[in-house]
Amino acid sequence: MNYLWEVLLEARQQKIEENHIRFMMASEYSAYMEVSHPFLNQKEVEAGQVVEVNPYYRFYDIFKELYHPEMREYRKLRESVTNLIYHQLAENDAMSGMTKEEYYKKLLFQDLLDGAYGTMAKEAAEMLDRDEREIVLSGLLRQYQTGSSLDIFKDMMEALIPDNIVYQSNENFYEIFVYVGGKKNKKTETKMNFLLQMFMELPYQVDIYYEYHFGIIGMEETMKMDEITLC
Repeated sequence: MNYLWEVLLEARQQKIEENHIRFMMASEYSAYMEVSHPFLNQKEVEAGQVVEVNPYYRFYDIFKELYHPEMREYRKLRESVTNLIYHQLAENDAMSGMTKEEYYKKLLFQDLLDGAYGTMAKEAAEMLDRDEREIVLSGLLRQYQTGSSLDIFKDMMEALIPDNIVYQSNENFYEIFVYVGGKKNKKTETKMNFLLQMFMELPYQVDIYYEYHFGIIGMEETMKMDEITLC
């Protein structure tokens, strides 16, 4: 996290109240980074954490007098004012970066959390991390714009379910076979059901196979004894 808005968004992702984050003037800072973390690649925020910021990276005009080298009085007051100013600047950053598409995604995600798409979809949405949520919401908007397609479903599978293969039957256009390399567990099953509900059209029939691949005649690597699932 190198910028104010990244700290704010990460705190929201971790469900940390913003008033539990305190910004202050960095004692030591890089001229090339806005936020000064204890270690360079820090990605998480902790409740009660003090985030040190280089005030001259983007906001020199605001802080040039507040932290003038000859200014030694009212240190506590200046620290409190600095914290308030940075919270407002971080909020401005987050809001100014919200495009029309981001606004639609925010509303759509809120609908998922409110149960507008059902209890199962709500449970799955709560399970997604920030990157997965962005992928799913982008996929849903794309689907609203272009209509449902097997390609969108495959893209979502690739992003959310590791080690998977999606097959389409040669004999029945609407018959789909999905292989998931890992063992079946609640998290994977919830994500899988969510993708089927949100991205798979009604005419399709989907069979899912976990851990063991099904045998395909002509593909020797799938025809190993005790390592295949019989369809």
